[in-house]
Amino acid sequence: MEEKDHITINQIADEAKVSIATVSRVLNGNATVSPERKKRVEEVIKKYNFSPNALARGLISRQTKTIGVVLPDISNPYFSSMFLEIERSALEAGYTLLLCNTLFGGSSHGIRNTKEESYYFQMLTDKQVDGVLIIGGQVDLTTVDDNYKQALKRLSSQLPVVVIGKELEDINCIFIHPENGQGNEELIALSDYYTGDGYSAINTLVSRNTSFTAFLAINDNVALGAERALLDLSIKVPEDVAVISCDQFLTGEYHIPRLTSINQHHDLLARLVINTLISAIKGNSSSPKFSLTPELVIRESCGTHMGIR
Repeated sequence: MEEKDHITINQIADEAKVSIATVSRVLNGNATVSPERKKRVEEVIKKYNFSPNALARGLISRQTKTIGVVLPDISNPYFSSMFLEIERSALEAGYTLLLCNTLFGGSSHGIRNTKEESYYFQMLTDKQVDGVLIIGGQVDLTTVDDNYKQALKRLSSQLPVVVIGKELEDINCIFIHPENGQGNEELIALSDYYTGDGYSAINTLVSRNTSFTAFLAINDNVALGAERALLDLSIKVPEDVAVISCDQFLTGEYHIPRLTSINQHHDLLARLVINTLISAIKGNSSSPKFSLTPELVIRESCGTHMGIR
């Protein structure tokens, strides 16, 4: 077998005595090429062990079969589980993912973000991805920075973009926001998504001298920190305070006590968002109609030993 020695599509076309367009059709599996011409092209490709790279294929087909995923912290179980499910669905559809872990607002490891999210938007545009999926980050803030909005607007003017987060006005993205909620302020302690934040939240609530018999955490990480703080304050779970998580991770059943959680069905949401983005890449930009019903998984931390699943 001869070395390919950087052979080009033009050289393949010359040696096979066909047009460049015919070579492109063969490389893309286009059925309109005659068997005789296809055979000549394939023989030259085999002779030189030619394999077009992803960028070259993208120039031919105007698609790279690559999707950018922008999220704030891959070490957070919510984002890592979402990414794994999204990757599974993307691979099934023939797409690969390019992960941008922005560290927006820091991470569970104390690492601070070094680049604006707009930096990653531009990088993905330069990489010629077919579309972008954004999971959380600045879009989840109560007040979204104007520079971020402008960067997102520029990105969505060039590529199909799906955002898991609340809708922003005058930005041509597909927004998917499956959850809403509200409560009484004196019983709310705003926090981040990590174990230490749950610990701090309990201390904040206790310091207000407002009695409570149940604690509802944003996710299992926060619930774990809350349980530790309650124990340090000699408050028993679930005898004195029930603890419930709004977002189940994989380890909830191994907490002591086992953690009552809400299964948000990340697998279904991941499949929905990636299919929506792929559909937009193919020209259908309509917002999806969906209904994801959370499932309450009752375990010991809420005061029952029924073990309902």
